[in-house]
Amino acid sequence: MDPLLKKVIFRFFVFLSCIFFSAWLLFIAEHTEKDIVEEKYQLLLSLYGLMASKCNMTIEEFNNFSSLALEALSEPKPRWTYLAAVDFVFQAFTTIGYGYITPQTPTGQVLCIFVCLLGIPVTLLTLKSIGELVTKLVSEIITRFEKKILKREEPKKVQTKSAVILFSIMVAILFLYASYSMFSWDWTIVEGVYFWFITLTTVGFGDYIPHKIPTHSIKLINTSENDLNKDEPANREEFTTLFFLDIFFIIQCMLGLCVVSSVLNSIMAALEERKSCLRCPRCVPRNRQSRPENELDKAPERREAGMTHFRMENAGFEKEGMGSVSQNEIN
Repeated sequence: MDPLLKKVIFRFFVFLSCIFFSAWLLFIAEHTEKDIVEEKYQLLLSLYGLMASKCNMTIEEFNNFSSLALEALSEPKPRWTYLAAVDFVFQAFTTIGYGYITPQTPTGQVLCIFVCLLGIPVTLLTLKSIGELVTKLVSEIITRFEKKILKREEPKKVQTKSAVILFSIMVAILFLYASYSMFSWDWTIVEGVYFWFITLTTVGFGDYIPHKIPTHSIKLINTSENDLNKDEPANREEFTTLFFLDIFFIIQCMLGLCVVSSVLNSIMAALEERKSCLRCPRCVPRNRQSRPENELDKAPERREAGMTHFRMENAGFEKEGMGSVSQNEIN
């Protein structure tokens, strides 16, 4: 079988095994016996009974009322401002994609396709270059430390050590960011670690979004006349604050993405290093394997004997030549 085909089959089998095993674990952790759809339907029936008894409402009127109430109470998508567009482009270029804001017009959707075709490769190349730079710096630090401090002439398994150090840095960054989210956004430490891991691995489910993003919550009806007429537009100070928060979030994400990229690069380099080191200590070149061991041991002796024989033949040839010359001179 072709080695490449064999490798593809093996990795695809591992891929499927990871999917089904991970799905089984998540099924055990998340499965409940509750039928949420049925519970909501029963709640709607009880609400209809209440409305029918109080207001003498028919089923058609109740269904229309429920549809309008659902549309009115559903959380609206953020309004497209310049800062919202910056957030969207950053999420698209880094392939995070929280999904809380998306283009709705055909023009915006076509522009999104062309912009992403250019922006995603540039972003991936940038992250790859920064990750390689970080991996190189960590490897050089390890090499200099072992040579100068530990007095080792040639450090071994440098890429593996770099992968371990960078992985530790990534874990530390996750918990540092999660602590910031816990105090700033009132999340738990598990929610913070989950959010930043999903973000930095560019999965981006969108179930958690940073609170710096201006969300438009539902305004409940109030009889106060001041609250009904209250509609404060965003002033310049709010725009400046949101702008700097946006820059801070982008830098925060880019730092984490670069560390994750360097971890992936170091892991691949460590695997290549381990692969190059995994050689059989008894392995010898093919031309040496074809000869018996005793012949290899006698090779220097035969070479020396051959050289001696060659020198003796040359000496004999010289003697014969001198003898013939001297005989001609005599004649």
